[in-house]
Amino acid sequence: MGQVLSKDNEDEANLNVTQKQFTKDKVLEYFNIQNHLQFRPVEIRAITSKLGIKNIKEKSDVTLNDLIYLLKIIKDEDIEGIDHNIKHVLNILSNSFTVIGNFPFLQSETTPKLSIESLMKSALFHTGRYKRLLTAEYDYLKLVFISLSGINKTYLEEKTSSSPSSSDDKEDTLYNLDVMGFSSEDEDSILSRKIKWNTFNVIQSFDDIDLDSIYVGAYDLLKLLTFFLILSSVPEMSHTQMQDHLSKSIARWSEFETYCLSIIRYINLDINVKNIKSTKISYEEFKRGISNGFPLFFSNAWMKIFKNGILSSISTTDVANSNNAPGSHGDANDNEVPKVHKKTPNFVESKLINDASISVISMCLKNMKSNLSITTQNLIKLYAGSESGFSIRSLESKIFKWQAPTLLLVSGKRVKNKTMKHNNRYIQFNEMYPSYFRSSESPKKDWQDDNDKMTYAVIINSPWKNSNKNNFGDEDTVILNLSPRFDFYKSVHNPVLNGKSIYFNNLGMGLGFGNSQPINKNTVKKFLPGDISLTIEANLEFAIFRHISSPNSNGASFFQKSKQNEISVQDFEDRFMISDLEVWGIGSTKELEEQRKQWAWEEKQAEARQSVNLRGLGEERAFLEMVGLVGNHSANGGSM
Repeated sequence: MGQVLSKDNEDEANLNVTQKQFTKDKVLEYFNIQNHLQFRPVEIRAITSKLGIKNIKEKSDVTLNDLIYLLKIIKDEDIEGIDHNIKHVLNILSNSFTVIGNFPFLQSETTPKLSIESLMKSALFHTGRYKRLLTAEYDYLKLVFISLSGINKTYLEEKTSSSPSSSDDKEDTLYNLDVMGFSSEDEDSILSRKIKWNTFNVIQSFDDIDLDSIYVGAYDLLKLLTFFLILSSVPEMSHTQMQDHLSKSIARWSEFETYCLSIIRYINLDINVKNIKSTKISYEEFKRGISNGFPLFFSNAWMKIFKNGILSSISTTDVANSNNAPGSHGDANDNEVPKVHKKTPNFVESKLINDASISVISMCLKNMKSNLSITTQNLIKLYAGSESGFSIRSLESKIFKWQAPTLLLVSGKRVKNKTMKHNNRYIQFNEMYPSYFRSSESPKKDWQDDNDKMTYAVIINSPWKNSNKNNFGDEDTVILNLSPRFDFYKSVHNPVLNGKSIYFNNLGMGLGFGNSQPINKNTVKKFLPGDISLTIEANLEFAIFRHISSPNSNGASFFQKSKQNEISVQDFEDRFMISDLEVWGIGSTKELEEQRKQWAWEEKQAEARQSVNLRGLGEERAFLEMVGLVGNHSANGGSM
């Protein structure tokens, strides 16, 4: 659309940079003009048509019901009975968007209502288009933290009372902006293109906000992450199916929230059910936790809100009518309609695998940029101890014929002192498992609770085999901790170890991930656990996860230690009695790709319908009218 200068023109203009002064209102006006021009006409049309307006300046505020409609969270008829958790999240989103709407003057007092202008500015940042106006190095995560903190009233009151200037004085303040190739004859739409926004000190300093004085409520973040986890559980498919899937997942909010409590403990290890409503998360905790733990999940969730919701040309009416459109009846574009494939067998969830746990595992895989995809449509249950019996032979018979990646999950409660002292099978296992800790010290940390229920998962890319002599596996193997806290342990890149971190020993030594081959000779049976390892004994009754960060350990290092701030420097073990053990085969993603094509086709058709309306007005003219740059008079679009 020509809204940015070409590289050659920019280099030439940089030789002629002039610093000009503008009022706060004028700065906002120029930035808003450039913000609007980062969107395609069909995207602007998507918003205006859903809200029943002609241009984005026609409607002063966006209500929660408007936001529901724009996001396509639920069907129109369900709005009155909306879930209280969704209401909570909508308020969080609305407040966050309102703060971003003040950009670049983030310390401005926010209005009580969300405006379309704020929504558009939020879309600029959450879809990554801010990089066109600023730079790729702009700290997006910092802006999100500030927006979620709401710039709490206490902070603003303290800043106001300590500042000698009044709010009226600030409105009259002149701000210096670098302008490339300035001309006094430039119209606003032209001048806004020439401003070097990335050098504006208010943007660089985030309006001088003291990050140590603001915080995000842990409870609010829990609700937001739960919503994000639910969104990420919905694959791209027919929009009707997507909305049905989303509605069903929202109805099971508590299951997703349980996993998100584990996830939020990656940000702050001390958070629990009892203190979460009173816990405040600092910027350092927020940044470190999200950057190390799930950066793509976080940014992709924000992106999805806009891509699949607010900026999507599909409306809830389109969703309601979509059963009659693609693939159902012949039309002029039948050759473009995705083929309808036979349905995959119905997925039946288990004790350890459901939409919520799959969503967490998928989050990990995407953050690690794995080629594997896991959904309810490509998981095939191979073994469940509760159904086939907890036997190494039964496990072997069920999983060895599967010649593709697998997902192993093991869960149980922490071993109690009584079991340690009186259970003969545990005592035997303990004697075979070399102790790392002195008898005088406890391997259990303050953040570990006697009543913890632990769930670990392992992604195995190599086919299973008996490995009583040599390990197998590759460097794509990963150990995941799903509860009571979230964590992940990627394979170490080592040309000597070569990812051979797994053994399946049916001669009395069980399963190991991250261990060297156990010793099993004559009367000597001994495990050789690695620094980061998961060991399951042969009766499938007990398991130990070990995490040793100390450099003086003698164990092999097949997996990387935790990147969680507190955990990364700690030596600990999770010893638990197994209650559930499952192995699932990870199948083809062909069906997933076909469904993604269906989603893309529906989006394309909806955009085509919007484009017809735009062409009727003249696309350029229609766009300028929708963003409110022209009315019933001719105007020079400049940047068009």
